[in-house]
Amino acid sequence: MIVQESLVSLAAHEIRKLIVSGELAPGDKLNEPPLAERLGISRPPLREALRMLESEGLLEQTPRRGYRVVEMTEADINEIYSLRRALEMFALDLLLARKDASAYSALDPIMTTMRAAAKRGDQATVVQANVDFHTALVEAAGHRRLTDAYRSLMLQMQLCMAANVISEARTKGDLSKGCDRHAALLECLRSGDAERIRREFEEHGERDYLERQGNSAEPAAGQESGVSVEGIAG
Repeated sequence: MIVQESLVSLAAHEIRKLIVSGELAPGDKLNEPPLAERLGISRPPLREALRMLESEGLLEQTPRRGYRVVEMTEADINEIYSLRRALEMFALDLLLARKDASAYSALDPIMTTMRAAAKRGDQATVVQANVDFHTALVEAAGHRRLTDAYRSLMLQMQLCMAANVISEARTKGDLSKGCDRHAALLECLRSGDAERIRREFEEHGERDYLERQGNSAEPAAGQESGVSVEGIAG
């Protein structure tokens, strides 16, 4: 049961975890009564939380049918990945001009969190750590408007990242490969080799994009993994 000051924020956090873990798959309709019961809250704060997630681009509301998890089109994915690449490259240009390896210190605890979550099979936390890694990198550039734009984009990027993480867990049996890729990015950043850094980040983004494209024809994650969504989705 959620019993804290900000019920709306905490409810949104819990629902977001259901989405990025794959327990709520793209296209799933949210059934409010059992979801409110599961979270231990009343319907009014739940509806506020759903509206919050709609503003983030994770949910969409359909007339007389309530909320469902967003299903992204190929055009959506193309736009998100191309904009992510442009924003990250701008951030990297700013960081490389400073030549300050200490700017990446915030990424170390995130890597620790990511590896611990991968070891225990916690997909939702791996996705969040992935988001945190890239967001912290952009924040380190020290450009507030760039950070604001990137944070907004990453709210939608979570759906793509979640699909990649779920697919990796299914096909490779664990979540360690994604951790290794991010650790390699961090090592590359600290090398100070500008050409190598740009190349590694371009390849990282392209790899994620191709993996996400490959997932588009796969069954819903909750169905494939055996996670039951009966009750809260229907």
